[in-house]
Amino acid sequence: MQNTSLFSMKTHPLKIVGVLSVFMLIGVGVVTQVSEDPLAAWEVAFTCLLLYALIASILSLNTDDQNNYWLFSIIGFVILAAIGGLLAWKISGVSINDAGSIKWMYLVFTFGFLILLTILRTMRKIIEIAQKQDARLRGEQEPLQRKKPDSN
Repeated sequence: MQNTSLFSMKTHPLKIVGVLSVFMLIGVGVVTQVSEDPLAAWEVAFTCLLLYALIASILSLNTDDQNNYWLFSIIGFVILAAIGGLLAWKISGVSINDAGSIKWMYLVFTFGFLILLTILRTMRKIIEIAQKQDARLRGEQEPLQRKKPDSN
């Protein structure tokens, strides 16, 4: 039986950006048809950005190369924010400067995303250190380690 847990998935952050960009296009299209609020497109774009941050942060726990994942995760965040901002601006006709609190939410959440990635990376490092110490106390040779990808 395969392990289909979300925590065991290994997905590249840019693939997540692609999927969420499609959802964003659909969401903005639907919301602009249903709502008369010009900021609704901005809200959908921001929601997709929040969803990306959540998914990318959770999936960062299972990656083999933290540095590479961080780089592409941040690039993906910037790409998704740019796509969402341009799409919302084009559809609603309201710029980010005129969007009121949306501008501040984007700014604050950008730093929040970086802090979240840092916390998760630190947690993973602490767990790895604790596993090594536990293995030493038990007299084991090597603790359980993540398999490194083949360099073929």
